[in-house]
Amino acid sequence: MNKILKTLRKHWTRVWLIAILLMSGGIYVTYAVYTEVSSVKRVVSTQAAPVEMFSSNCMRPDISSRRLSSAEYSVTVCNFDQDKPTIYNPSTISYTLHAELQIKQGDNYTKLVTYLNTLDQSSAKYTDYLNKATKYSIYKTEDDATGTVTAPENKFTVGNGFSVMLAADSLAAQHSSVDKYKVEIDPTSINAANTDIYVHVWAEPSAPSNLSLIETRLYGAAAVTDTATWTGKIIEENCATVDYDFYNYVITGSGAGTVDILWDPQKFRINEFFFDTELSNNTFVDNNNEPTKIDNSDTQYGSGKYDGKYVGWNKITLSVGSGNNSKNRYELQLYKTATNSLNGVSYTGDNAATNYIACYFNQSN
Repeated sequence: MNKILKTLRKHWTRVWLIAILLMSGGIYVTYAVYTEVSSVKRVVSTQAAPVEMFSSNCMRPDISSRRLSSAEYSVTVCNFDQDKPTIYNPSTISYTLHAELQIKQGDNYTKLVTYLNTLDQSSAKYTDYLNKATKYSIYKTEDDATGTVTAPENKFTVGNGFSVMLAADSLAAQHSSVDKYKVEIDPTSINAANTDIYVHVWAEPSAPSNLSLIETRLYGAAAVTDTATWTGKIIEENCATVDYDFYNYVITGSGAGTVDILWDPQKFRINEFFFDTELSNNTFVDNNNEPTKIDNSDTQYGSGKYDGKYVGWNKITLSVGSGNNSKNRYELQLYKTATNSLNGVSYTGDNAATNYIACYFNQSN
């Protein structure tokens, strides 16, 4: 022990310098780790992770029925979440698309072939269902790798049990990958008051193993008069008191028409992928996905009924609720643009983020 102490006293200056360096390094590393964690936590807390990177414009893990307003409908199969179209599955997806005709009886769905087996084959009802079934089909129209494809129609017949299984397919990894299929239904069902034939469509993944089956039921029927409405809101809570790094704005509703989305470009810019019609599957009026500036010549938002409140704001018009534009939810991200937003300007209180974006629904006649 005495020998050690003598050595330390002899080299005390060197020991002291080493200790100071070690302490300084420890403090720096600790501070760096702390600030890194704080920054990541603050940003991640405002954006949810993708649900599942195997999705469709109409098929979901929880099956639902979708009324069609035309005799043709395009079904997509994608390697990204519909609400996060810029985050792609890192693995190649293998899947098989299936479709079958079903009959709805009350709240239950039965395979058409099973239902027909309960009928007298010489009856008019049996013949009527057979004739209607020939007007339903499904086929592939676009491949993620080769683009537009010419594929034969897959008709629903007695011979195939009114059930079709298309060839096994795949979606590429690490970049946007989409396959498209066309479903055709009986044109007379579009205006029918009570259509009971449904096309059950489902995509069954085989790899990776963590993916879930997605499905839907498509049918034609006359529109039922509903209260049409679309509304938008920022989903982050407490915007009056909490200053987020960015915001998620969600538009939901039902009914055919257009939705005007208005925002103050001095405060926000919208994630550019919302305007990419291929990635987002959004449809804009007159195919115009470029925002326009509101000025006094705009009779509605300039000097019109909103008293010039939105002059200087950006506007874009989204087509909703008709044909293939039958999504009931749209999500976009808002990023701050105030030049000194990182130097003390808070998007709270009188300057709350909710003051700088709005949407208005215009119902079709």
